Parts: sequence; C-alpha cells; structure tokens
Amino acid sequence: MINQLQEKYQLSLLLLLGSLAVMGVLPFVFIRYLEGNYISAMIDMTLIIGIITIIFFAYYTKKIRLIGALSAGFINAGVVTIVVANGIDSYFWVYPVFASTFILVKPIEAFCLNMVAAVSLNSFVATILMLSISAFIYASHGLKQFRLLEQLNSVDPLTGALNRRALSEDMQLLLSVSEHKGGNQLLAMVDMDYFKKVNDQYGHAVGDQVLKEFVSIIQLHVGKNDRLYRFGGEEFVLLITDVGDHQIFIDKLRSAIKKDLKTPDGREITVSLGVALWVSGTTADSWLQRADDALYQAKASGRDCAVYNIQ
Repeated sequence: MINQLQEKYQLSLLLLLGSLAVMGVLPFVFIRYLEGNYISAMIDMTLIIGIITIIFFAYYTKKIRLIGALSAGFINAGVVTIVVANGIDSYFWVYPVFASTFILVKPIEAFCLNMVAAVSLNSFVATILMLSISAFIYASHGLKQFRLLEQLNSVDPLTGALNRRALSEDMQLLLSVSEHKGGNQLLAMVDMDYFKKVNDQYGHAVGDQVLKEFVSIIQLHVGKNDRLYRFGGEEFVLLITDVGDHQIFIDKLRSAIKKDLKTPDGREITVSLGVALWVSGTTADSWLQRADDALYQAKASGRDCAVYNIQ
C-alpha cells in the first residue's frame, strides 16, 4: 500500500504552513520597501514567490517527500539570508522557521538541517540547539503515533493482512496507473474451502491460527509490491501488480497453500481462486465482480482450483 493517508496529511500540512508563511512575510515586503530597505524587501518577495511555487508544485505533482525537503532547505536558507541582511531585528524569525522544518521532513533530517543553518548564526547556536532537540523529540513521537494510526486504519488486526479500506484505496491507484502505463495486473479472490468445518471441529482459536498461517504462506510466495487484503471471514483478495504467466503463478501459489496449510491433525486445507486480469476500462467494482464470478465457478467446479476471467 502506498502511504496515501500520510501523503494527504503531509500535503495538508504543507499547504497550511505555506499559507501561514506567505501571510506572515507579505506585510514585511511593504514595510521594508517603505523604509527604503529594498534588498530586504526583495529577499522577502523572493521567499514568498518561492513558497507559492513550491505549494503549487506539491499540489499538482504529489511528490510530497521531495517537495518537503525542498521547502525545508528553501525556507531555512531564506531566514538565514534575512537575518544576515537585517541583523538582530530579524533573529526571532529563526525559531518558528526552524520549528516548522520538523513538519516538512523527517525528524533526524530536520535536526541536521537546523544545525547546518545554525552554524551561520553562531550567536544563537545554543538556543537553536535546544529548540531543535525539543522539536526532534516531539516530532519523533508524533511520527510513531501517525504510523500506529495508519496501521490501525489499514491492517486487519487478526491476520496482519491489509483491510478493505486499504484495498479500495490501492485499487483506485493501481487502476489509474494501469490506464496510463498498461501492464499485466491481476486480482484474485481467494477463499478457503470448507473453513466453517475447521471452526466447528477444532474451535475458533484454531480457525484464527489457520487464518494467520494462510496469510504468512501467501506473503512468502508473492512479490514485494503485491498485496493481500482480508475481504471478510476466510475470503481474501490478492492484488498482483505485474506477473508474467499468471496461470503458472496462481497454480504454484495454490499448491504451496495446499502443501503447507494444515489442520492440527495434519489434514490439508485447500483454497479456491477466482482470478480476473486487468483490462482497459476496468473499474474497482467490475474488477471485483469479475473475480467473484470466477470464484463462484471455482466452487461450483468442486473447489481446490482456480478459474480465470480474462475479459
């Protein structure tokens, strides 16, 4: 799953921070100009134009990581330039700017960037260091909390597979990429055969353990860019981003599950698969429906098999 929640969060922070920076700096353009301090007015105006450009670039490209780094470097260089040009009157601008660096990039990157900038302002190194340490601790804690929130938002707590919310977001992204670049993507609906009998015979605790082992087996046999989602109960969805011979891949996966997934007394647990290849014009709903139709046929054909829907 591409971190879309984090991307949206960082983009909103960048837009908010950029807007506040523009509103904060703009009055000083006029003040410096009226005071006859044309160099400082030009520096402030350059900073505003740069921030606006960066915001638009971030909004249209969504390259948040790159834009955050560029923004942090740009505003840090800008505030140092302003301080050097204006002297002691502008030193107080250093603190909010250096604190905002921790919003734009990773905490350790922000800390290093602030220390580099502080070298140019040696009279304030001690206070900048204390500010950076405090902000580093707070930002690191916030990052951990955000990652936990993202996990709770996208991961099934029992099996560790991704959930339906993550599936919806990832499908939209994959469909968009596929329409532009093509590819050999496939969606497989995977259902464990007679799983209710496992729960009835061995209990739900064993059933839960079987689900976990099932997820572990699949994750061992798929690529690093492929994703498994728990769709409901014992039914899962597998998104394969690019595969050569899909039938060979699916047959190997089905055989691996049959070989390694067992009940406590050693009985095989098999799966049925409905596989739908991506075709131009596919929507999320139609892709799932095609895979579900194929899964229905697999079950009707006796289970422990895969049916392919290539149209």
